[in-house]
Amino acid sequence: MGHIFFPQFIEWVWKLRLPLCVFFSAYVVWKLWLLRPHERWHAILMSSYFFFIISIYWLIKPIKKTLLVGYYQVTGLTLLGLHLDAAQVELVAKEINLLLSLLAALSFAKLASRFKREKLALYIIIFFILGFITFVSLLYNAEYLTIWMFYLYGDIFVTLMLASFFAFLNDSGDVQTARRLYGLIVLGGVLGGFFGSAVVANYARKIEPPMAALICAGLLVVIAVIALWFGSLVKWTAPIESPGIASTRRYKNGLRTIISSPYILGIASMVGLYEMVSAIMDYQFTSTVLHFVSGEQLKVYFASVYYFTNFISLILQLFLTTLVMTRFGVATALLFLPFTIMIGESAFILLPGLLLGSLLNTIDNAFSYSINQSAKEVLYVPVEREKKYQAKAFIDIFILRCAKGIAVAFSLMLTLIFAGFEGMRWLSLIVLGLLFIWLTVVRYIGQSYKKMEKPD
Repeated sequence: MGHIFFPQFIEWVWKLRLPLCVFFSAYVVWKLWLLRPHERWHAILMSSYFFFIISIYWLIKPIKKTLLVGYYQVTGLTLLGLHLDAAQVELVAKEINLLLSLLAALSFAKLASRFKREKLALYIIIFFILGFITFVSLLYNAEYLTIWMFYLYGDIFVTLMLASFFAFLNDSGDVQTARRLYGLIVLGGVLGGFFGSAVVANYARKIEPPMAALICAGLLVVIAVIALWFGSLVKWTAPIESPGIASTRRYKNGLRTIISSPYILGIASMVGLYEMVSAIMDYQFTSTVLHFVSGEQLKVYFASVYYFTNFISLILQLFLTTLVMTRFGVATALLFLPFTIMIGESAFILLPGLLLGSLLNTIDNAFSYSINQSAKEVLYVPVEREKKYQAKAFIDIFILRCAKGIAVAFSLMLTLIFAGFEGMRWLSLIVLGLLFIWLTVVRYIGQSYKKMEKPD
């Protein structure tokens, strides 16, 4: 059924592209109209900046994934005496990615203490423009080395580009300005994910990897222009270093801060549990797709699922996130992701198949990128300013990536036990066990947040 559902969804949404564009444009114009006049260009430029970063990521994500798993789909890979299938090979690639991303994040922290935000952003943009131009030639008749390089390059791209973007954003205004603009800027990123995945989903057969790399280089040139324009308009509110940057001075005491606060430790635990659950779910999704889909259809199918996921994420961000956060509170918002995962995994145990296996990706990413992300960021608000930045820096730099690394290694170990497509449903039992712990942590965090928000 998955073979039919996702392509039909793409066709349906594509037919409605004109009214959808009018609706989204009208919504953004309305949000801009509510801002103060001097804030509008700020919002337009930074939301556009974020839009193009996320567009590029979702444009290359299905392509790099297809190149890697497609290359190993038939023969697999023998590594250290173990024969790995294509989905397991991707777990190995993710483990390498996490190490490289951690090194990239640490390098960025050092660079951020030496360069002004505008220059730092431009240097990083130029680096990736040159990288994508190089891949234009390398991706013709790509062999395994180029495929691995491109897969790893995609995650380094999103790590450094997002780090430089938020550094740029955080130092460009005060707290009050950030509160008024953040929602619209985040919406720009969600729209970017929808746009990028839509382009690949509708033109998957036409957009070959070299062309995708060339398009990405062109979009990065646009981002460079936006960065220069924005830099000329903004009156900077911070010197080279600011509280929002995970500098060495800020995050070296982060572990101590987290351990000393049960509330912040709960946030860190929630982040770690999510990464473990997400890693297993992504493996289930990839293995299910590879069991039912092969060859040239892989890129089309992955792009179709990502398109559907980003569309649902956009709808949730527009219509559900604010409603739940304002009417029911943060504690309720934090329950949406684990409960939907519980429903999805329970259904997959009973009826493992292409449609339900693919929807695991949608459940995970759509709710994570929208309502769960917004609720998680709000949890830091009642924390003391210095503790907040120390803890958040340590969680974002170390705990998140270490949790991902442990989760991927744990998933790989499980896949060696529950081998083959038939073993995928039993991985759901592991996920359900982790969800029980996750929900316990969320309950504690929710209660603590209410007490901190309204102290006696």
